[in-house]
Amino acid sequence: IAFSIIAFHLNGDKNAWIVKPKEEKRVDCVGLIPAYLKGNIRKIIVLMDQEDESLHTIYERIHEGVKKLATGKIKVIDEESEKRLKVYECNYGSKEFELILVINGLDEIHTDKHSIEDHLLKAAKMLSIDVGDFENSKAAWKSIKDRHEDIFKKLKKKRKIVEGVFPQQIQGCKYLEGDINEL
Repeated sequence: IAFSIIAFHLNGDKNAWIVKPKEEKRVDCVGLIPAYLKGNIRKIIVLMDQEDESLHTIYERIHEGVKKLATGKIKVIDEESEKRLKVYECNYGSKEFELILVINGLDEIHTDKHSIEDHLLKAAKMLSIDVGDFENSKAAWKSIKDRHEDIFKKLKKKRKIVEGVFPQQIQGCKYLEGDINEL
């Protein structure tokens, strides 16, 4: 739902499909890239919760997965403005592709496991919804389940809040659109 709201606000001229694999989770989803490249897709964005892993560990594991399927050199674009975003430019056979990796989570949300819920809790706070003190953002988000629909509806109406709450996701989508120079 969160990513659909982000895409709604970007309102680009590109088509995007959202896929949630049943089997391959987290880093293992890199192995699915060849299946997606069979069509005309050349840019793939992967959104992944940080959970309790370090960013460095996630990036190393993704890089190893990409190395296994890439033919030729891998160029990694480090986006200085977002530490939870990396773009890998690679070849698979004769096809060039970009893997845009977005790690969900916000350092300003103090939780034991970073996830998309960090962003949703920040949105709730910005919308003056009390979430109380919490150690786990997933549990805190579940605790305000009766407010989810209201929060999503307000996010759909307020682009500025979406931009402030989902910085790395917005940046990743701009890479997906190819509009990175228009930031």
